[in-house]
Amino acid sequence: MDHRVDRNIVAVAGFGKTGRSLLDFLLQNPVCRETFSKIFLYDDFTIDDLGKKHYYEKKGVEFLLGKESFARLEQAGVILLSPGIDGRSSRFERLRQRGGEILSEIEFASHFFEAKTIAVTGTNGKSTTVSLTHHILKENGINSLLSGNIGTPLISEVNRITADSVVVLELSSFQLEEIVDFRSHIAMLLNVTPDHLDRYSSLANYFSAKKNIFKNQAETDYMVLNYDDPLLMENAGSFGPAKKTWFSRRTEAITMGAFLDKDQIVLRLAGGEKRISIRDNPLRGLHNLENILAAVTASALCGVEARDIERGIASFEGLPHRMEQAGKIGMVEFINDSKATNPDAALKSINSIDSDMVLILGGKDKGGDFSVLRSAIEAKAGRVLLLGKAAAVIYDQLADLKEKFVFVKDLTEAAALGYDYLKERGGVVLLAPACASFDMFDNFEHRGDVFKEECSALQEKVAHG
Repeated sequence: MDHRVDRNIVAVAGFGKTGRSLLDFLLQNPVCRETFSKIFLYDDFTIDDLGKKHYYEKKGVEFLLGKESFARLEQAGVILLSPGIDGRSSRFERLRQRGGEILSEIEFASHFFEAKTIAVTGTNGKSTTVSLTHHILKENGINSLLSGNIGTPLISEVNRITADSVVVLELSSFQLEEIVDFRSHIAMLLNVTPDHLDRYSSLANYFSAKKNIFKNQAETDYMVLNYDDPLLMENAGSFGPAKKTWFSRRTEAITMGAFLDKDQIVLRLAGGEKRISIRDNPLRGLHNLENILAAVTASALCGVEARDIERGIASFEGLPHRMEQAGKIGMVEFINDSKATNPDAALKSINSIDSDMVLILGGKDKGGDFSVLRSAIEAKAGRVLLLGKAAAVIYDQLADLKEKFVFVKDLTEAAALGYDYLKERGGVVLLAPACASFDMFDNFEHRGDVFKEECSALQEKVAHG
């Protein structure tokens, strides 16, 4: 078999949402149609949706399915990766050595527009930050597009992007791994705590992927950083030449950026000091204050006035599955924070609750250190309900708190037990799993939706005796 690299062959790796969006673009874009005479779609697994497969086959896409087909990628001059495909593995390294160019979808899409971007990464808070930033910009007449890890692949938006657009991007570490030339005018790194250690060999390895967000910034660009994150403070000098702006909810020692002063944000940028009230902030939780500070800083750097930012915050509706009220029965409130998919996110959620609490933990372990939850659980949670594949791991890591733990089989049992424990005195049943959802659910949204359904069903049951 001839495995010489052919620059006229492009391969898409992964047949999920991003992979299909890449195929659509390659098939429709005139430049791509002229450049590439052949399109491969590679996936490690067989494809259940035969209808979609046949659709693309009729368009001329050749499917390479199963790991035994991977060698055929040696023919492709360009390989475009879906975020779920690890391009740092040895098999992709062999493709590079043979001359194949391996790009992330974000990198590839960025070659087709010149609009300014606001790119946001971090372990926690990305979706809320990009959504609030996008909302503030749109509310103030800026042609903002929201894309990336939040749900819409950037390649799907390319044809809508114009010269006056501001593209607000949520970027995961996976999407940043294969960055080559991608450049963001405003790049935000919200925080870095251990996560995805089932994909990364260490925190340093994970952090290295996150730092790619600054890779091509110039002195005329901006980086927005969390002053309260020790790892960012220690390493900021190595991030590149862009202007550093900081945000903090704990200190006023910010000369360039934003900090919290009671119910106001103090904004210090080149134009002097301005104040923004957050009395009407609709977002619950201490960690959301950090997300607001980051969004405010980025919006101000885009030229939005303080009073207009304030109105934008007040009119913003929070995202589902992030400290979302899932129901209330008597004095018991149910909070859905299914998006808390790692221990640090769960810790911030727990610390945001001031009343008696039952905590629901567990799911698919991503190599997290659950011991960081010990003090908060000890101080705040009367019961901890463990479910999913990670239940035993959490129990082992926090064995000294075992008198608080109860194993449950599903969210139906968890909601009922949480209510029974709190119904006499009131409190909060908090779903903050500290784990991924894929052992029992399609994704964190599915998990959160099921929790809300169970809370509604329990509410009906209690109401009717």
